[in-house]
Parts: sequence; structure tokens; C-alpha cells
Amino acid sequence: MGNWFANPAALWAALLFGPLLLLYMLRHRPVRRRVPTVVLWTGVAQSQIATSPFQRLRRSLSLLLMLIALTCLILALAGLRVPGGESRGLPITLVIDVTAGMSAADAGGTRITTALRRAESVIEAAGNSSISLFVWDGNLRSLTPADSEPAVALRALERVTATQVGATDASLARALDGLASNTGRRVVLISDHAPGDVPGVLFVPAGISMVNAAIVSASLSEITATQVDLFFGIELFGSDKPLRVPLVLERVDGGRSELMDARDVDLQPGRRASVTFSGMKPGLYAATLKLDDALAIDNVAWLRFSELPVQDVVFTGEATPVLLRAAEAVAEGMGLIRIVRHGDEDGETASYVLADAASAGAQPRLPSVFLAPLASPPGAVFGPAETIADAATRPVPGFLWRGAGTPDVRVPSMLPLQTDRRLLPVLEAGTGAAINLLPRDDGMSDLAIGLVLDENAVGFTGQHAFLIFWANWFDYVRRSREPLPRGAVTTRDGVRVPASAARGEFTVKGGDDAWTATAARPLHFNATGVYTLEGLATSLPELGVSLLDPAESDTGAAAGNAFDELAMREWLLTREGEGERRDLPLRTWLALLAAALLLFDWFWFRRKFPMQAEGQSPRSKTLTAVRAKRPRNARGRV
Repeated sequence: MGNWFANPAALWAALLFGPLLLLYMLRHRPVRRRVPTVVLWTGVAQSQIATSPFQRLRRSLSLLLMLIALTCLILALAGLRVPGGESRGLPITLVIDVTAGMSAADAGGTRITTALRRAESVIEAAGNSSISLFVWDGNLRSLTPADSEPAVALRALERVTATQVGATDASLARALDGLASNTGRRVVLISDHAPGDVPGVLFVPAGISMVNAAIVSASLSEITATQVDLFFGIELFGSDKPLRVPLVLERVDGGRSELMDARDVDLQPGRRASVTFSGMKPGLYAATLKLDDALAIDNVAWLRFSELPVQDVVFTGEATPVLLRAAEAVAEGMGLIRIVRHGDEDGETASYVLADAASAGAQPRLPSVFLAPLASPPGAVFGPAETIADAATRPVPGFLWRGAGTPDVRVPSMLPLQTDRRLLPVLEAGTGAAINLLPRDDGMSDLAIGLVLDENAVGFTGQHAFLIFWANWFDYVRRSREPLPRGAVTTRDGVRVPASAARGEFTVKGGDDAWTATAARPLHFNATGVYTLEGLATSLPELGVSLLDPAESDTGAAAGNAFDELAMREWLLTREGEGERRDLPLRTWLALLAAALLLFDWFWFRRKFPMQAEGQSPRSKTLTAVRAKRPRNARGRV
């Protein structure tokens, strides 16, 4: 029975047949007759009342209509259906791109408007196939339940809008490949550009080629502890001619803007133009292209430069001469650190380079360095020295080699670190790692050097990479005191504020002027603009979020991708196959039949027993009609 009824419990409503029959048996239906006298009529009425009630059910059309209507209503409530009675087309998975690039101008609106029109065409061409509707904004988000009716998908399209978040084509291609791997479905992507050739996926273009200039990269380089150079990369899309655009640099402070610089930038198609602003002081900077082009949200990019304190560095034990000289070069040349004597520092704000046995197992508040063989990190110990072949050393790309590329580092021997803690290799040597990062519970990391920093060490201490390595390490320690990024932040990024005893809960306010608590610490951005923070120790309580995504800014990628509706319909038909069979629901038809029967019964009853005017007998109605037909004279007399 469960196959025939969606809600079998509603069949209990069949008990209503009893009350319906009882009402028809007990009812007294008046009969209108014209008789010369009522002397004999009294007896006839008494004989009719004495008749059996079941005789009143004979030849009753109204009762028959009521019984059929009640049966239809009960079956409709029970969800009567025919198992396998409906043939459906292959299900369709429809994915609509709603990333930032879909906000670009297009003929008659924006690209997202064009995409919605194309989506309606796909749903219409799919016939009675079930639809699973998704939107793509870096993640697949479902807008309808799986295998919904086409009407449900059409209503869901009304809620689709473009976001200010960018996403890579590689992640979209992986998501589509996962959907298309289900061979029983048809996958359709509606976007302003194809993420590559994904087998089994129909690409429906949305948008035409438009001219757009965009800031696609932003970074800063710290010259001193108080000054930086700002770098911006600008590209031109959708144009085969050069274009000159004005670029304005402003400093943002609490909603107020201060003009810092302005210049014209010559853009060439297919080439990235680099613009540098030198000697900038700490602050939040906004670079703006003064151009009315296809996509407005990529005309602005923010760079955040917060002033970091000069870091105190303490050497315990006998300082290694080659390392001490490197630290002095960083202190004198860049001004990032200050070398202080042990005992003169503030333990809460100093970073340590630990080299003596007395420092083994210590863990200062800020990230520190443990030098083999004497000073070992907590829960770890250095093993005996191992000889390393010349070609067996491999620097691991990471922030400690930033600016040095992948240097040719050679070490004669190393002391492997033996521990159960999780290690992040920095310099692999032989079968282990000579330099490791050891993550802490608070999100920071210590550095373990498993090689003797001897001046006679071949190839490492005499290279520029050695100095760059330590400058990057000391800069990492300084940055650990600043909870927010100092450069550009895109809408794809999520910023997690590292845990620290000095950092409690804080709130964030975006463009909607509403403060949001960040109890879980991570910050996720869904729009470009300036975000203000409160309750967090930072020298710059503002953060700028911009697009900075060449793939999203490339409004020329849609060139040549004309929409061919006939080809789309042919693709859907050729991949239709046998489809699937579903239960045929009869609920709607049964409800309509019941309503039709009730209306027919009502009209039939009104026709057989017409309503009389209140207070007027049949005889008076007849006399009134006769008088109305008699001729009248001028005075109104008959």
C-alpha cells in the first residue's frame, strides 16, 4: 500500500462515509405540490414520515455525487499515485557562476542577469526532467532540494545574485568533475568563462567581451621599521588598444581619506603594469583607478601597513660568531631588531636565541630559536651528528626563504631532532630535516636548528641566503605580535587571529555599520571594503578587503562564446537516454474532480429547488406577474 499512497494514514478519513449517509437518511426534503385541499395531505405526510430512512437513499443523485467527491478527497489526502506511471528525462544539475566577475556590465544589464535568462532556457528545454540547482561562489551551494521539479528551480532563480567573492577556475573544474562523474546526470554550467574542458559538462556562456582595467596584485616591501614601498599591478582586459587611466593613492583613517599621490598609468593589452609608491608611513592605503569600466569592484585595492615594534633579541650562552654577525647586520641595516644582553630584556616582549644547556626545554612567550647540540626544544632532543652528502640538502619553499628563492644550501652534517611533536621541515638533509619549525598550541612556532653554525660550514653561512633567512625569522617574530595581516587581503581569504594570552574577544564592523562578535577568532569576508575592529590590540584597527583576482577581472574571456540555444537543446536531447520512471501523483487531479462534483451538485440543487423571495408565497408571486402584464391607462389604472 505504501507504493500507492504517499500518506496512507489519511485513509482513516473514510470513516466520514458513515456521518454522510446518516445525514441523508435523517434529512427532511420538502416537496412543493398544488392541491385543492389539505384534508387528505396530512395523512400522506404522516405516511412519508413513517417510511424507513433507508428508502430515502434510493435514486439520490446528490448523495451519489457527495460519495464520489468524498472518495476523491480522501484519496487526494492519502496521496494516491501510480507506481512507475510517469516517464522522466535524465536529471539535470545546473550550476550558475555567481562570483565577482558576474557583476560585470553586459548588454541590457549585468552578466548575472544574462545568466538567469539562460538558466530559464535550460530549464524549459529540459522538459519534465528533475533539476538540482547550485550556485558557485568558490563553494557549491544548493538552492533547491535534490531532483526538484522545474517550477521549484524557476522560483529559486529569483534569489540568485552575484557576490563580491572571487574563485579560481581550478577549484570550479574539480567541483564540476565530481558532479559529472555521476553518469546518470547531465551537468550544465552557466558562467562568463569556461574553467577548461570538463568532460560531460555543457558550458553555457553568459556575457560579451567588455573593456575592463583592474588592480590584480598589491604588496608592500618594508624598507625600514617605519617606512614601506607599495606595489600595485594593473592589467587591461577586453581591449586591443592601449589605454591611459588615472591612479589615485589615498590614506584611509576612520572613514576620512587623505590624498597621498596621483598619476597616469599607460596600460598595454596583455601586459601587467607595475606602479610603485615609495616611502609610505604606516596606515591603510587605497589605490583607485578612476575609470568607468565593466567591473567596478576591482578598481580599488587596499594595503595595510601597521608599524611593528623593534624586536628585542637575546642570545643565551656563547653566541655563535657567524649568527651574531648576521643579527647585527639585520639590526643595523634594517632596524628590525635590537640585540640586548641577557637580564636586561623584558621577558614578555623579547625573543631568544637559545644556545646553552641551561636553556633546554624552555619556552619563552614569543617564538624563539633552539641551537643544537645543547639547547633542545620542550619534548625533543637532538640526536648524534650524521654526515650529509653534498647533493642531499633540499630547502623547503616557505616564508623563511622568502626573497632568497630556493638557495643552493650545503651542510656537512646535521643533528636529527628526535620528538613525538609535529615538525614542519625547513631544510631537509639526508633522510631527515636539519632545520624544523615546531608549532605551539597558540598558533606560533619555534625554530630548531639541527646543524652547527660554524664559519667553516660549506656553502650556507657564506651565502646571502643565510642573512635573508635570519632576517625573515626575526620579521616573523615581530609579526606574531601583530594579529592582522599587513598587506592586501582578498575576498577569498579567511584571516585567523592567532590565540594569545593578551588577546580576548573582539568585534568587527563592515559596510553595514553593524558590529559582529568573532568568538571563534576567524574572520571571513563576503564583500570588498574597509572593516573596523574593536577590542583587539593592534596599531591599525582597520582592514581593507579587495578583489585582486585576474581571473574574475578578465571580462574579455567571454569573447567568441556566443550562446547557441539550438545547440544546447540538441545536447540535452542527445544525452536524454531512457531517463527514469517515477510515481505518477494523482492528488491534484483528484482534488479538482472533487471540487467539480461539489459545484455540479450545488448548481443542480439550486436548479431543482430555486430560492424564493423572502415573505412571498407562490400564489402572490403568480398574481404579481399577471398584474404586471395587464395594460394600464394614462392614470395608471387597469
